[in-house]
Amino acid sequence: MHTKDYTAETICKCMGMTSFESDAACTAPAAAMRILLMPSFHPEICITFAEGQVSVVSARAMVWHQFKPKPMLTDRAQGSISAEVFSKLLASMVPITNPDAVFGMMIDGMTTELLQFQSGIPVIRAGRDGPNKGNFSAFVRLAITSAWECISNPYCRNALAEAACYLGMKLPREQEPERKPTIEMMVLGPEEIRTQLLDALLRNHKF
Repeated sequence: MHTKDYTAETICKCMGMTSFESDAACTAPAAAMRILLMPSFHPEICITFAEGQVSVVSARAMVWHQFKPKPMLTDRAQGSISAEVFSKLLASMVPITNPDAVFGMMIDGMTTELLQFQSGIPVIRAGRDGPNKGNFSAFVRLAITSAWECISNPYCRNALAEAACYLGMKLPREQEPERKPTIEMMVLGPEEIRTQLLDALLRNHKF
């Protein structure tokens, strides 16, 4: 995939999400946080915290390895988080100012992008496309461990455990149930028709 196409917006749409930023899951609650994890050698993961809930969407294959953006198979999980954990996440998001910080967020081979929302409006934006500089590693670590503890889906938990390795953390791996066989479909025809069909599939099916 061309680097110019590998954006947070494209990645989330490939994973069957409405958007990275303009998603009701983030804009409807009074407060929300979203982090997109892009490990160098493992599939992408998106974690969203809002209104006492955490949701995890993990791609089954690396979006980056696709020839061009396309719908991807994903694993999804949801869980509840306490007000105490949510408050800790908010507190850990405050960046440590460093005038010499490198633009963007690369943590030991894992690029990350994050957003914090208040009343539906992004108030903190950090990552490749964000203007902020600072050290958000404490938030990334807490986000991964909190999500891992609050969900039960073994595929998503293992995906988070893989991401944790990039931060020097070790989370237990779980036995994964055997998956049902899947069939990939190629859509031929003019781009306009292919786009309409793929948009319809995204609206009516969770990948």
